[in-house]
Amino acid sequence: MYLTNRLVETGVDVLRVLNKEDARERILGASIDLFSRKGFAAARVSEIADCAGVNKALIYYYFKSKEDILDTLLGSIISHVSSASTEFIDTYIVPMVKDGRLDIVGDRFEFSDSEAMGYFQANMAKHYEKLVDYLLQNRAIVRILMSESLRSGKHGSSLFRVMELMDKNPGNPIYRSLHAADEDFEYNEDTVFFKFFFSWIPLISIAAYYDEYKEKNLLSDENMKELTLRSLEILVKGAQDRHFVVS
Repeated sequence: MYLTNRLVETGVDVLRVLNKEDARERILGASIDLFSRKGFAAARVSEIADCAGVNKALIYYYFKSKEDILDTLLGSIISHVSSASTEFIDTYIVPMVKDGRLDIVGDRFEFSDSEAMGYFQANMAKHYEKLVDYLLQNRAIVRILMSESLRSGKHGSSLFRVMELMDKNPGNPIYRSLHAADEDFEYNEDTVFFKFFFSWIPLISIAAYYDEYKEKNLLSDENMKELTLRSLEILVKGAQDRHFVVS
């Protein structure tokens, strides 16, 4: 019951640990709780086992090491965002390119008319709202990501894993889908820099410090989400003003 309550309080949804009794999921859930409260280095495998209600041998059956558990958690975030982004591309960008409402030149989106651009922006806003919901629901893992990125060692560069979402190679599903939709698409360094420091970093920071900010300012979850979306809207509008045009 303690673990269940902690997961609800700190925001853990990515692995749906509350809806499963599977041992592997309980190990991951316990790891999220301990890593977020004590830090990755301070949490011991024996504590994870006790919290998950399993023995240490079972942990090593599912995971090679404690580092493997952390890699799995961080990878789950990247995987979800990548899948959601690819779905958005396939649902909106690909059809709009095919029917002539959108042409991509480099990283510039040229729309056939203002109606097409408005349609795209409205659906992109919905996509970003889902992304915000996901990161806030899984803020305990995001907090771990932020914490470990400030430490030296293997996971010191963990925060830069979000740049995998902007890799310019066919192994990146997002890049592959965009390039398949329009071969003229290409990231440039300005876009990558902006998306990392003025899109991802703010979202990660909000999720990581969500609970402290909410408590200090006596805000509700609805207030926090509204503030997050308004702030994101300002950042996104700046990027769209530069990269979105009606041809």
